[in-house]
Amino acid sequence: MPGPLGLHPSRALALGAHPDDVELGCGGSIARFAENGTELQSAVFSRCADETPEDPELRVRECQAAALAIGVKRARIFDFPNRELPEHRHAIMLELEKLQETFQPDLVFIPFSEDPHQDHETVARAAIRAFRRRETILQYEILRYGSHSFTPSLFIDITETVGAKVAALREYKSQLARRAYFDEESFRSLARTRGAQCGFEYAEGFVITKMFW
Repeated sequence: MPGPLGLHPSRALALGAHPDDVELGCGGSIARFAENGTELQSAVFSRCADETPEDPELRVRECQAAALAIGVKRARIFDFPNRELPEHRHAIMLELEKLQETFQPDLVFIPFSEDPHQDHETVARAAIRAFRRRETILQYEILRYGSHSFTPSLFIDITETVGAKVAALREYKSQLARRAYFDEESFRSLARTRGAQCGFEYAEGFVITKMFW
């Protein structure tokens, strides 16, 4: 399956502030690139241990299982405190620079830079500053409260991989039924809406920061 607009990266890196960000925002696209042989890595900057104090590593295990479900064999999970990433911006920048040197991605997925959640915004803006070489950077959409300002400028067809995206998100059992937007109907509805906007059955939408092909 050829990539959109010739987009077929050798190495793709997906960045998230929290476990589940990557799967919510670009899980179907990551699964599609995995099928095409792209080398994949992900990095998440908070374990969100505060959300499951009875089992602080629960979200880590969920994240690792979800990553495997979309074809990511190496998922790094850092231990910056949830909801406090802006206070650790410099340290996050250093970790991103290390990822750039060691992995050298062609494509980087990041959260929407104008997301109202301070952690998402911090990761996005740090990544835009860190990845200043010839990397395509695509900002992804996280369906949640206040995400209504996202307007895609690029769509990726995930008709054949929407099932993998949903399967990955099912791994986050701690979030299912806990948040109004976190259920299978919401996942498929958004993908169907983005698909309708671009002529596919299911799609994910992105805002282009910069793009090479």
